[in-house]
Amino acid sequence: MKTLALGRGLGVGENMLWMHFARRTAVSWARSRDLTPQRLWPVLRERGGLDALLSTPERDLSERLGSLGRARAVLAGPEDAAAERWAASVEASGLRIVTAFDPEYPVLLAEIADPPFLLFAVGRLERLNLPAVAVVGSRNATRYGRDVAARLARELSQAGVTIVSGFARGVDAAAHDAAREGSGGTIAVLGCGLDVNYPPEHARLKEALAATDLLLSEFLPGAEPRPQNFPIRNRIIAGLAAGVVVVEASRRSGSLITARLAADFGRDVFAVPGSVFSETSVGAHELLRDGAILCRGAEDVLAELFPSVGPRAGLVAARSKPSTELSSEAARLYHALRREESLSAEELAQSLDLPAATVLAGLFELEGAGLAVCDAGRYGVVRR
Repeated sequence: MKTLALGRGLGVGENMLWMHFARRTAVSWARSRDLTPQRLWPVLRERGGLDALLSTPERDLSERLGSLGRARAVLAGPEDAAAERWAASVEASGLRIVTAFDPEYPVLLAEIADPPFLLFAVGRLERLNLPAVAVVGSRNATRYGRDVAARLARELSQAGVTIVSGFARGVDAAAHDAAREGSGGTIAVLGCGLDVNYPPEHARLKEALAATDLLLSEFLPGAEPRPQNFPIRNRIIAGLAAGVVVVEASRRSGSLITARLAADFGRDVFAVPGSVFSETSVGAHELLRDGAILCRGAEDVLAELFPSVGPRAGLVAARSKPSTELSSEAARLYHALRREESLSAEELAQSLDLPAATVLAGLFELEGAGLAVCDAGRYGVVRR
């Protein structure tokens, strides 16, 4: 479901009113413990969008949701003034709220089966729709694992790729910190409220990411880091990225959940080999045995996901020598952009009927060739 299609075709004033209406509804649903994304998205898609869902008779909706109370909570969303007041107080505290119906909502995440209705954010929202790769692994990473994660994240970020990870100890922290050295930067997806300091030893890193990158969470402010939160968080990590790289993972590592989710979403899964004597490499080796792509360095990831950048060719180097040999998808995107002043990735996906991942890869190719630029999440061609 393309999240903004519902508001298109309206006049400017009507569209602003619709966005206000949709935003209040999403906030209301997210505050209800009974209206989970897993429960509601199938019905929302089945009905054909928000307008159609809210026009469904209460009895029909209660049968589909299995509860009259849920049906009433869904239908009451647009009139939930308390939800609007709550959202205003949250944003007054310094957090941004991005709903599934907002233009900033990440296009790739919207493609998964159960994207969150709300994302809470601090930092640079434009990172949400840039080409991204997740780098995940063990909390108890070895020195080798931390060094590999840092090198991967640094080189990918220097090639213009945003690094997504879960802000945990070990591999995640190494990836976030190193990614700050490149233009791609990083997105940290937390398993608690953004106002909760967890892990406590990452307070300085959290402050740095809030200033230069992006902190993200599905969990309401004040939510503690409970064990059940982390698999829920992992679907966001997998959903934001074109591919997931597992650096180190034991047989029971949570990063294997992220890898499995990525495969379910149709995203590429990479694994870094480690020592056969190391327990922290067992999970990564099993992924390789089961068909994951071997990752020996950033070149392997770039070649698979963003081939226009090429081995050892950072985004700056690619821009210095514009290429006219574009993929067919990038050429279609280029011609579409030439007809408009600027378009978002989502608008391009809709108008050309292309998967979001294909659009983002094509836009990355155009940027690397010096043919397109991105400004606040909207793309335009470079006029020569």
